[in-house]
Amino acid sequence: MRKFLIKDDNVISETNEYASLSYDEDMDEYHVSIPSSVNPDDLPAILGLLARKGIREIEDKWARRFVRERVVPPDRQNIGMILRDAGMGYYSEFLLLVYTSGRCAMDEFYIEEIE
Repeated sequence: MRKFLIKDDNVISETNEYASLSYDEDMDEYHVSIPSSVNPDDLPAILGLLARKGIREIEDKWARRFVRERVVPPDRQNIGMILRDAGMGYYSEFLLLVYTSGRCAMDEFYIEEIE
């Protein structure tokens, strides 16, 4: 099981942790946990929508959607070049997420692995 904190680059403080993301490599399942103290307006889009509905323990279906929003899709025209630059011999959304630290153009959030 690998665990990550979801953080915001725009917030410079020790409390810029907004949620946690875990990935079970054996089961190929994601999970996101959002503390009740976090305002839904301060979260990445899909997580904020779920938190507004009172869903703060997010199972694989929606957690995987969050991940897929943050990585290059497998049908991208230049995917071979991207994988080569990342040192990957095959497409893996999880490995791309780790390689990019979960950064995307939509916001300033990123992930940081924890032990």
